[in-house]
Amino acid sequence: MVFQAVESVLSLLALIGVGWWIAGRSWFGASGAALFSKYTVQVAVPCYMFYNMTDVCGSREELLHLFQRVPLPAFVILCNFAMGLVLARALKVERMRRGVFLNVITFSNVVFVGFPVVSSLFGERCLPYAMIYYLANTVFFWTAGVWFLRRCSAAPESCSLGQILRGIFSPPIVGMLLGVAAVLLQVTVPDFLYTPITMLKNTATPIAMLFIGSVIRSTDLSRMKLSRDLGAVLIVRFLLSPALVGALMAALPLDTLMRQVFFLLSAMPAMTQLGVMAKEMGSDYSFAAVLITVTTTVSMAVIPLYMALIQVLPF
Repeated sequence: MVFQAVESVLSLLALIGVGWWIAGRSWFGASGAALFSKYTVQVAVPCYMFYNMTDVCGSREELLHLFQRVPLPAFVILCNFAMGLVLARALKVERMRRGVFLNVITFSNVVFVGFPVVSSLFGERCLPYAMIYYLANTVFFWTAGVWFLRRCSAAPESCSLGQILRGIFSPPIVGMLLGVAAVLLQVTVPDFLYTPITMLKNTATPIAMLFIGSVIRSTDLSRMKLSRDLGAVLIVRFLLSPALVGALMAALPLDTLMRQVFFLLSAMPAMTQLGVMAKEMGSDYSFAAVLITVTTTVSMAVIPLYMALIQVLPF
């Protein structure tokens, strides 16, 4: 399985490399990265979520059993958030950076990196588990995460209920909810709709990786210095958070595949959406871009190591 993990990561790196290359072409420009991001989040991933809810979950019983596990990733996210609060105070993180710092420590990039990685390693049978982690991750990000970004900005503003709801009910969540409704109501989707949905969901991974490559290309590499804040982020994201999940998963009577998926998703890099929200909320956008790039790059080296570790852990 370790060799398979290395192959999968190398495949993803090849796609990231293509994204990095085309981001330097004159015909790509800033609009190219925006197109990849919007297409992935608003088209490909919603189809991805809908397809996997209807195809992988199958029955009402399986679906309800799956959603009973949502408190597990929610607990992990809350623990990460608590660690971030303690570290932000202990390290005296600057106010403009504090919201970004907390978000990077707390939330994983499940859509752009997590889904492609776990599906490459375990196949589509793991995706229901990945989706419940994504559900908890998304709800907390668009509530507590965005609130802290606003609070730690240059000009703090209140976050309206409408903005929160628009964030929570993002296109990927809507796609998942439509899939849940189709399973619960036992709706059979006609082939003329299901076929294009399947074709579109197959584009989610390659386009997401191309986008990641374009983000790395656009980041100012001269700002990537190992600061105290960056070091703390790397330790929590790739050591403390996976250790917490590993201990929790080993102590609970859970399915082996669920344990492995949750463990790997806890070691994913920072959310790509954080960069957009940091800029919109008036937080330190440059700091967010550096953290996104560094954690994404480091995760590509860490994932095969954690796949090897899974072989000796009591999973």
